[in-house]
Parts: sequence; C-alpha cells; structure tokens
Amino acid sequence: MDLAGRVALVTGAAKPRAIGNLVALGLAREGADLVVADLYEEGFPALAEAVGAMGRRSLGLRVDVLDAQAVEAMVEQAIAEFGHIDILVNAVGGSWSIRPEDIRDGTPPDRPVAAATCSDAEWHQIIGVNLHATFYVCRAVARHMMAARRGRIVNFSSMAGRRGGQPGSVISSGPYAVAKAGVIGLTKQLALELAPYGITVNAVAPGIIESWRGERALASVSADARERIRAAIPMGRVGAPEEVANMVVALCSGELQYVTGAVVDINGGMWSA
Repeated sequence: MDLAGRVALVTGAAKPRAIGNLVALGLAREGADLVVADLYEEGFPALAEAVGAMGRRSLGLRVDVLDAQAVEAMVEQAIAEFGHIDILVNAVGGSWSIRPEDIRDGTPPDRPVAAATCSDAEWHQIIGVNLHATFYVCRAVARHMMAARRGRIVNFSSMAGRRGGQPGSVISSGPYAVAKAGVIGLTKQLALELAPYGITVNAVAPGIIESWRGERALASVSADARERIRAAIPMGRVGAPEEVANMVVALCSGELQYVTGAVVDINGGMWSA
C-alpha cells in the first residue's frame, strides 16, 4: 500500500510498545507524514527520530483529548502545518491500566472496577478517555475530511465492547466495556454519515494483546493465572501489538476503500460476532 502524500493523525501514539505507537510507525513506513497527539510528550523525540529516518515528517503535540477545545486547536494546528489530514486513528484509551501520566486530572483506578459498583469518578474517567475523547477527535477532523471528500478513520474498540468485561478480569473493567461498546456505535453512525463524502470509518476490537498495558495487566496476576488466560485463547497465546497495528494500517489504505462501518475482531478466536 502507498500512503505517500497522506497525513495521518494518531492519538495515544507516543509510548513505546503502545499499539498506537506501532500504528504510527507503520503508517510512516507506508509513506504517510504524522501528527502524534499524546500527553506523554517524553516519547515524542524517539518517535520523531524513527519517522525521520524513514524520510517522513512528524509533529508531536501534547494534547488532553478530553478537552474538546484543546482537540479543536490541535486539529487546526495540524492543518496549518501540513495542509490536510487524510487519516485519523484514535488509539488513546485504556481501563484500570491507565497510568497517571496518561490523564490530566485525577488518579486512575489501580484495579479492575465493575460497572455496578464503580465510583462516579471512575465511571466518568474511563468512559471519558475511551469514548468522549474518540468523539471529540472524530468531530474535529470530520469537517476537514468532508471538505476534501476523502478520509480514513479507525477507532479502537475492544473484545470487551463486543461481549462485556468478564467480572474479575485483570484485562478489562465494567466502564471500559461500556465505553468500547459506545465506540462501536459511534463508528457505525459516523460510517453512515460520512460515506457520501468518500470517508470510511471502521473499528478494531482487540482481545488480549501484549502491548505495554497488556503486559502490565498480565504481570499483576500469578503465573498460574496467566497460563489460564492463555489457555482460554483458542490460538493458545496472547496477541502481539504488531498484529493489531498491521490491521489498522491496512484499514487506512486505499485497498480497503469499500469497507466502512466494520468492526474487525483481533482476538485469536476468543470471540466472533
């Protein structure tokens, strides 16, 4: 696939071994210039160096994607720098494994929480970083793509958004499952609204992936528990973040331009809608 001349905005892409980071590198490898939005600005220099080594340009912007006005300003800055945004990947998000540096206000929960018993703060925080943030960025980018009459948007849902978060799971949480189900609904609605403008909107729904967040969650349980988790996966292993990133990059290409409103399950056979 050839993305030369395209500009991609990827949220949540600054941390090494984050899926968004690998998506950004994959898009640059295919020829796209990058705008990376993240609160973790410490990761910007290494990412810029890697992208520059591929001959592509990049712009790292420290943005709180829960701030709608900041998101609008970020998109305007990206347009001013590159002239257009052709690809949007909303990779920001997380459950109890969100780190304090990944949010602007408050302290994230340090364990899975249930929808029936979580606090107001836990509910709003997890719903916000997964669903509200995705909406804010989609809304800010959509009007520019509509004017250009082209674009690719890929949102991150989760297997939990498909079937709910298993109680007691170390991977998910109740509010996270609700938020990721909302991302699926948002994706399908935007796909209908934006299809007449030549814009595709799809989502990926990863299962258990050994990104930095997945590694943190798996490390929180015993070796026996980790083995039980792996045994529950028909393929017998957790997924690699590169496997998710490769699918996202493919959805951003021109080869899949008739695919929109889809949710791609990437879970080793654990769930199929």
